[in-house]
Amino acid sequence: MRLDHAVTANPKCESRSQNTEEQKSEVALEYRLRNLERLAESIEAALGREAFSGQPHAIDLASDLRVQIKASWKMFRLARLLSEPARESMLAKVGESVNDLEDAVASNFGVEMT
Repeated sequence: MRLDHAVTANPKCESRSQNTEEQKSEVALEYRLRNLERLAESIEAALGREAFSGQPHAIDLASDLRVQIKASWKMFRLARLLSEPARESMLAKVGESVNDLEDAVASNFGVEMT
């Protein structure tokens, strides 16, 4: 007796691999947000210890950075609650926001995010 059967792609396996890629990108985005949050805390602490001529401006920039990070966290949390395709779109917006924040940190505070 011969058993012939066709091997077909398992849609559950494909969706699992796609889900893990999405989960990895979400974890990476969350990691970047946590790094920005820690950096903002460090910047504020350093500004509190040092006195220099442009300090009020730098403190305002640091406070603005903290507010933008909080807003990005809220968008990230909201995105995780959404279903596709809104979830993917919102996560993309959060990713753009994080890129902009990292650029702002690099240009305003001389800290390069890697």
